[in-house]
Amino acid sequence: MKKAMAALILFLIETLLFYLYEMPLEAWAYSSVFILLIFGGWIILDEVQQRKKYKQLKNIQKEAEVYLETEHFGKPENAVEKEYQNLAEMLGRQWENARQEARCQISEANRYYIRWSHQIKTPIAALRLLLEEEEPDRAAMEGEIYRIEQYVEFALQYQRLEGGHKDLVFAHYSLEIIVKKALKKTGVLFRRTKLALELGNLQTDVLTDEKWLVFAQSAGTVKGSVVGAVSNEPVPGVIVTLTGQDRQVTTDANGNFILRNLQPGSHVIQLNSVLITPKSVTIEVEKLGVTELEPIKVTELNATEDISMIGVIDAGMVDDDVENASQDVSSTVILSNDVFLNRAAYQLSPARFSPRGYTGSQELKYINGVEFNDQNRGVFNYASVGALNDMTRNGDVTNFTAPSTFTFGALGGAENINMRASSYTPGGKATVSYTNRNYYLRGMFTYSTGLNEKGWAFTASAGGRYSHEGNIDGTFYNNLALAFSAEKQWQGGKHSLSMTAFVSPVQRGQQGNSYREVYELTDNYLYNPNWGYQNGKKRNAKVVTAFDPTAVISHIWKIDDTTTLTTGVGAHYARYGNTALNWYNAPDPRPDYYRYLPSYFEDEDMQMQYRDLWRSGRPDFTQINWDNLYLANANNLRAGNGAAVYMVEERRSDLLETSFNSTLNKQFNRHLGLTAGVGARFTQSRQFKTVDDLLGSNYVLDIDKFAERDFSGDHDKLQNDLNRPDRKVYKDGIFGYNFNLNIYSANAWAVNRYTSRHWDYYYGAKLTYTNFRRDGKMRNGRYPDSSYGKGIRHQFTDITVKGGLTYKFNGRHMLTANISYGSEAPLPNEAYISPRITDRTIDNMKSGRIFSADLNYVFSMPQLAGRIGVFQTNFYDQMERNSYYDGIEGTFINHVLYGVNRIHRGLELGATYKLDDHWSFDLAGTISEYYYSNNPDGVKHSENGKITDQEKVYMKDVYVGGMPQFAGTFGVRYFVNYWFLGANVNGFARNYIEVAPLRRLSSNYASVNPEQMEAYRTLTTQERFPAAYTVDISVGKIFYLPGRQSVNFNLSVNNLLNKKDICTGGYEQGRSDLSYPTRFGGKYYYMQGLNCFLNVSYRF
Repeated sequence: MKKAMAALILFLIETLLFYLYEMPLEAWAYSSVFILLIFGGWIILDEVQQRKKYKQLKNIQKEAEVYLETEHFGKPENAVEKEYQNLAEMLGRQWENARQEARCQISEANRYYIRWSHQIKTPIAALRLLLEEEEPDRAAMEGEIYRIEQYVEFALQYQRLEGGHKDLVFAHYSLEIIVKKALKKTGVLFRRTKLALELGNLQTDVLTDEKWLVFAQSAGTVKGSVVGAVSNEPVPGVIVTLTGQDRQVTTDANGNFILRNLQPGSHVIQLNSVLITPKSVTIEVEKLGVTELEPIKVTELNATEDISMIGVIDAGMVDDDVENASQDVSSTVILSNDVFLNRAAYQLSPARFSPRGYTGSQELKYINGVEFNDQNRGVFNYASVGALNDMTRNGDVTNFTAPSTFTFGALGGAENINMRASSYTPGGKATVSYTNRNYYLRGMFTYSTGLNEKGWAFTASAGGRYSHEGNIDGTFYNNLALAFSAEKQWQGGKHSLSMTAFVSPVQRGQQGNSYREVYELTDNYLYNPNWGYQNGKKRNAKVVTAFDPTAVISHIWKIDDTTTLTTGVGAHYARYGNTALNWYNAPDPRPDYYRYLPSYFEDEDMQMQYRDLWRSGRPDFTQINWDNLYLANANNLRAGNGAAVYMVEERRSDLLETSFNSTLNKQFNRHLGLTAGVGARFTQSRQFKTVDDLLGSNYVLDIDKFAERDFSGDHDKLQNDLNRPDRKVYKDGIFGYNFNLNIYSANAWAVNRYTSRHWDYYYGAKLTYTNFRRDGKMRNGRYPDSSYGKGIRHQFTDITVKGGLTYKFNGRHMLTANISYGSEAPLPNEAYISPRITDRTIDNMKSGRIFSADLNYVFSMPQLAGRIGVFQTNFYDQMERNSYYDGIEGTFINHVLYGVNRIHRGLELGATYKLDDHWSFDLAGTISEYYYSNNPDGVKHSENGKITDQEKVYMKDVYVGGMPQFAGTFGVRYFVNYWFLGANVNGFARNYIEVAPLRRLSSNYASVNPEQMEAYRTLTTQERFPAAYTVDISVGKIFYLPGRQSVNFNLSVNNLLNKKDICTGGYEQGRSDLSYPTRFGGKYYYMQGLNCFLNVSYRF
């Protein structure tokens, strides 16, 4: 109507204007029609919109649906329409709230009845098993029938709850009658547990609802809470397990938990979480109804020390060059609940301690249930998770050969890093660290959403480590890490699908080892021969560049309350490169080459001259002289030869790997459980080297410098690749060697576990199939028929069996015994004699065998807990490959030992004593011996093709080197007012040098005369390093802020006494000289002096 009036007024005004100005009639007609069209269209459009609104309102009325957003009605045109929309919004909100409440009730009921249907299966199954027995236990059957009746009663009472106040009927009842009704229902419990009950004076009436009061007295309920021993703050997310019944609950945000339907008597609950030290507590349920426990105090891990200090090792990882081969250091990502392993992981690691003398290839690492030890060397790449400590702190640990929920296990134990997004506490954490190691600064930031109502969880983390120059001269560190994890759960957590991806690229300058003579001349036990000045700046010749992007997809299916299937697929591509100097017909550029040492010279004046040069500290002599290397190449260019005299090569060891694992966990009843799994893996190891820096020259000639000297008249034998002879290789080109190792494996395994009141046992078996072959990309001139193309396929089928027995004197004292025996295929990295140039292996290559046994006494008392154990491991038919320069033959040698037997045995002790809530004491140590028990055969093979010899190696009674065999630590810890103070004294002894098998061949000493016997003993006697001790201290403080925020401060100082002369490892050289037995001494590693780590983190 308003629009029509507006059109009429506009028409009259138009007519008046046309009349006054005497305009033509045609113009008036056109203008009128235009106004009519405009207003007519406006009116029609408005009518359409009004009809649309009307239709929407009718639909809403019809469906009883009210929309909350005003956009469904359009913009109100007046105050009345606005009020109607406000009223609609209010009604809509009320309706939506009611609908959400109804949905929650339905969802809660569904979850309850799903749990109820699973729980009731347990007593039914138990009853069925009892009926199958020849003489059924009537009392046990009555107990299971009682449980079924209780579950049915629970369901009926749950239904009544939905009626709310309508179900409550209050009246006066006799208390004695109600109590007797409850006792009649629960009498079976008293008969089974042999409990007597005395009733007091119950002659009174109570105002109550009879059915609800009887129900409340018929079930035992335990309520408890978990708080930090230091902070007194509640600890959320703690898993509370009722042992023997396979029941678990988790503490809520206030640290509270409830256990329902408990029988009167003693029960043991276990508390575990990534935030606390695991703890077992015995509780007494003395009455039906509700038992209130005193708050259970636990030790919070972040109150003592930041796990990131222990986490991933920061020093040199396993490098692929010969000199650093002994830097294979064992580490742990997740702390074990075993006192000995827990303390050894941190306190003894600076001395290169390894529990039971096992190597990294004997410890398995999983991520989200998928195996990630590489199949070529058998080790886990710790650098792949560098600076991602927050993402790797969750998980499970299996000690040695004990049974596990995610793997068959391994000799040295197994860890499963849980990187699923829902496993992280909601919120964020920012960390900044300072240290004086190979890097100075570390930063990390992690944020997790937690699991939302839609079943999604997300976690992301970023970190990095940096130093322009580390604590050791010439080293540097650049590392940036990223990780992301997403998880979706559905059907009430019955299914969980997670995707995790992470990458931690790093570039770092390495430290090298050297002779003891050099360390003493420079008065620096951390002397690094790998660097020198170039144009006034330090340059390291040995730089590692590593990049290992990884992705894992994992699915967990909780088939029912007793069955879980975990399946995962993982893939990663590791790019690993390590640079090194190379030279051709030129002096050795290494500053600590033996010919540049005073001990090389017989003339005393020359000795004094070189001694003065070393002591002068002139970097052009004591370090790599890069300027001289460039000058030598420039002189060669001026002579018309563009080939490099000196150059830097990068030795690449890339790895493409995919893994599949599926694990089933089934609990048949409260006594019997099964864990079984299958796995399949494919690995391609790509080994080659490239031209990294020509140092001013034009190219490098792809020939073998040793072959050129020994076979100078044979042109073909000089060639590294006969398919491309005399090839000139330029920047980034591949030369020298190039081959792949293709490795396939599949396995299936099962472990049965049985638990009873006093006896537990397990047994299991694993079947593994492995095959690998070499695929050469170059036709080597020394081995033209066995270097190029696909080589022989090597196949192995191996079986391992294991078992264990536990006798529990009571809940706090037990004896455990474990035994295992099986075979393992040789690692491809050890199997080939000279893999860079030929497909050759030893004849009749076979799997090695391992026997292991241990016996332990485990005690867990309120103040004292720990383990005392003895162990023995026998290795049979093992293979070892050593590579070094043979000074006698003047060529590079690969020496493969096969049929190697070793024995590792010893005593272990780990104990912790808690004096009170403030003081605690730790003691952990081992007395062991690891030695070779036979004289194996060995194949000596030179890469210039000149030598192929086979000879017995006299290794019997030689000790395994590179790790202390006696080691221990004693610690004192003090907690007070959110402060943590700690101190440890650590001792190491019986550490031996790694021997060179080449020095233990009888052919080397066939011509020894009586005058050379002392030299013979010097060359063949294994060196034992001096015993040593260190002192460590640490201090920590937690500041709790409002809103569950906290600031954590930690400072640890290792080797407080700054002892720099502690030798932690070393190896003999292959070359030797009877005339000068001390000329070719070993090369050594030394412990860093005072080492600090300052860590500050903020949680929110």
